[in-house]
Amino acid sequence: MKAETIRIFASHESANISAAKLQAHGIHCWISADDGGGMLPNLTGGVRLMVQASDSAAAGALLTDQSPASEIPTQYETETGVPSPAMAAPGRKFAPGQILIGIFAGVLLCLLWQRGSQLGERVDYHYARDGKPDEAWRYRNGHLVEFLRDRNLDGAWDEWSYYEHGRRVRTLVDNNFDGKPDETWTYSDGALVKMEKDTDFNGTSDMFCTYKYGVIQQVDIRPNGAIFATQRHLYQNGVLVEILRAEDGRGNFKEAVRYDPFFNPISTNKLE
Repeated sequence: MKAETIRIFASHESANISAAKLQAHGIHCWISADDGGGMLPNLTGGVRLMVQASDSAAAGALLTDQSPASEIPTQYETETGVPSPAMAAPGRKFAPGQILIGIFAGVLLCLLWQRGSQLGERVDYHYARDGKPDEAWRYRNGHLVEFLRDRNLDGAWDEWSYYEHGRRVRTLVDNNFDGKPDETWTYSDGALVKMEKDTDFNGTSDMFCTYKYGVIQQVDIRPNGAIFATQRHLYQNGVLVEILRAEDGRGNFKEAVRYDPFFNPISTNKLE
C-alpha cells in the first residue's frame, strides 16, 4: 500500500509524541529515520512520521491543530519519491570595509616578506658550460656590493668589482692569474677617474692613467713606482696626440713626439 510522510521531526521524541496522538485516534503510523536508531543524528535529514496514503488527510488535520516546535517544515512526500532538499544556511557576507582591510593586510604582509627576504647577505651565480661558477654577484640588504669573475675558468676569481650605493667604486684585476691583483681601476660617481697597473708583475705599479668623465687624458710610465715619469702620453678626446720622453730620470722631458689620429708619428721635437 502506498505510504506518505506526514511530518518530519528533529528528534525521535517529538516524532513519538505525534505518533501517539495519531494512534489514539485509530490512525496506523510508523517512524522512519536513517540515523542508526538515534545514535547518528547528523547523518539524517530528520525523523519521518509515515502513514498510509488513505489516512494522510485525517492525520494531517489532527497534527495541524498542534504542531510541535521541534517539527521540521516540509512538503508531503511519497515513500518512493525524492525528498525535498534541506535549505542551506545562508553564507556569511563580508562588509566592504572588511574586504578592504583584508586586501590591505595581504599587501602589507607581502611587502614585509619582500623586505625581509632582502635583508642580510646573498650571492647569485652564473655558471659556465662545465658547471663551474664564472661570475658572482654579492648583495647586502638588497644592494649589490661586489661582482666577481673567473675569466680563465680555473675555479679562482681573477676580477673583483666593489660597489657603494649602487655605483662601482673600484675594480681589481689579476692579469697573470696568480691570485694577486695587478691592475686597479678607481671610479668616482660611477665614472672612471684613474687606473694603476703593474705591467711586469713584480708587485709594484708602473703605469698610471688618469681619466675625465671616463675618457683617458694622460698616462705616466713610472717603472717600479718611481717618483718621476720616464714617459708621458697625452690624449685629446681619447686619442693619443703626443708622447713626452725623459732621459735624466728626474722628470725633465727631452723629446716630444706628435702623432696623428692613426697613431702615426708626424713630428719629433727636442725639448730644452
